[in-house]
Amino acid sequence: MVPRLTRPASLRMPAHPNMATSLRDIPGATGREPGGRRRRRDPWRGLERRGVAPVLLDPRHRTARRSRGRRLGGPRWRLSTFDTFLLITGGLVVLFLGNSLWRATRVDVRVTGLRSGQALTSEAAERLNLDMIVHPTGRLSASRLTLDGQPLDAAERTSTGYRWHRDIAMAPGRHRLELTVPRPVLPASVHRWTFDVDATPPVIRARRELPRRGMHDPVHLTGQVDTDATLTANDAPVKVDSDGRFEVSYPSPPAGGIDLVATDAAGHRVTHRVAVPIRRPRVRGVHVSAAGWSTRDIRAGVLRLIAEGKINAVEIDVKDESGEVGYRSKVPMARQIGSAKNYYDLRKVVRELHARKIRVVARIVAFRDPILATWAWAHGDRSWVVQTPDGQPQGAYGGFTNFAADNVIAYNLALAKEAVDAGVDEVLWDYIRRPEGDLTQMVFPGMHGTPEEAVADFLTRSQSMLRAQGVYQGASVFGIAADRPAAVGQNVPLISRHVDYLAPMVYPSLWVPGEYRVADPARMPYDIVSRSLQDFQLKSAGTGVHITPWLQDFSLGIAYGDAQVRSQIRAAQDLNIQDWMLWSPRVRYHTRQVLGVGKERF
Repeated sequence: MVPRLTRPASLRMPAHPNMATSLRDIPGATGREPGGRRRRRDPWRGLERRGVAPVLLDPRHRTARRSRGRRLGGPRWRLSTFDTFLLITGGLVVLFLGNSLWRATRVDVRVTGLRSGQALTSEAAERLNLDMIVHPTGRLSASRLTLDGQPLDAAERTSTGYRWHRDIAMAPGRHRLELTVPRPVLPASVHRWTFDVDATPPVIRARRELPRRGMHDPVHLTGQVDTDATLTANDAPVKVDSDGRFEVSYPSPPAGGIDLVATDAAGHRVTHRVAVPIRRPRVRGVHVSAAGWSTRDIRAGVLRLIAEGKINAVEIDVKDESGEVGYRSKVPMARQIGSAKNYYDLRKVVRELHARKIRVVARIVAFRDPILATWAWAHGDRSWVVQTPDGQPQGAYGGFTNFAADNVIAYNLALAKEAVDAGVDEVLWDYIRRPEGDLTQMVFPGMHGTPEEAVADFLTRSQSMLRAQGVYQGASVFGIAADRPAAVGQNVPLISRHVDYLAPMVYPSLWVPGEYRVADPARMPYDIVSRSLQDFQLKSAGTGVHITPWLQDFSLGIAYGDAQVRSQIRAAQDLNIQDWMLWSPRVRYHTRQVLGVGKERF
């Protein structure tokens, strides 16, 4: 019998009043939490005694394992190599079968001439040419093409698709073109294109003509345009507000005015031209040839008119109809072809006339230029010369240069620039036209469009240069130009947009009997001048251009003197045309009765 060991009394600890005396009294000893709740069993408890690595017993590791298990949704499964192979093979088979079915039932359609969402003008819809290629072609026989739900019988079925050259009425609005191609197994393949036919061009609401202003005054224009359109002013983009309002500003009047262009999605293009006329001092002057100014008594006669207050402007030849340049020009071409003469000193003439408060108008004969034409032809530059259909120089005036040739244009502009640098106030172009006669017998190498358009293009370029220098530009035009613009290539409405003033040559002796219903124009100067100038006013209306007519002070057929000159001036003034210039090839003028017109001194 094993003896029972007992702790000596001396080693016994005294019982504490709160000490447990039973397992039931030790917290956790019975597997329950305090308060009677049963404690959760730890599945990792005791694994250390079974040889599990200590790290697995780390509470943080156990927490991570439990959270990963919860994220993965349960226990992790591992596939065998054979199972993986079967899964990949099955996927490839499904892909192969799906691709084969897709390729076997796919319908490709390529369309030219129309794109879905496109907007067309009524004119473009009328010219619609559509070609449709369908692949594969084997199903074309069972396909169906409709327009707005109705069979498109106008479309021609071809071996590869459809061709539709529109020949049916198409109303404005949205339209739907639909192609249906049947497919085996799957539903039919349907292809749709929607497009809009827009019959209404955009509208620009702005003034047609602004009030007159000074050469260097600022310009401000406001207006409104349809909100679905883009807008430009002289080719520069213009910002348009959400309600379509816009503003355009310039530091000074732009040459040629303001061209507003609105374009919508359908392709409508609308141009709205706004004239920006400038104020021009009143001009009442006489023509003086280069040789005339160099002749003492002729020059003295002109200075006497100035002293008497009968004129306030002198128009002097810079380059005349013979091709001569009246002074020692430094323009290289003038020196090369021998056109520069020494009749006067241009700068000295300008200073002398300005000292008398007289405006100086530089007359430059543009394209009637026998000196340049002869030189160019002799040196192989034949494109500078107006030709006959058989390739010979056109014989008018001894040689007429080509207004479509860049070198001819550059030569004239260089002379104008030299005159501006000398201080002239205005440049007045003469013979800014083609030769008279049958247009079919004239060839203008390099010309695009009509002679009238070529003349206007030249004036557009020259005005931009002159306007930048603060110099006025004018154009002398034939009296018949208002009524028959194609006769000499001078379109009055077109020219008026690119000059500051027109100078119609309405000399009574040059009209044939019956013109403007005047029986004898030479003997009826008031009637022919009045009626012809009324036509120029009508044809240039809305451009803001000044009219400064050339009046006759020479005898041709019948003698002309003070009474005939006064009659012409009165005809102009009765039309509220206060400007005029007198032409006399001899530079001798009849002005004795001029001061009596209107009882005014000018």
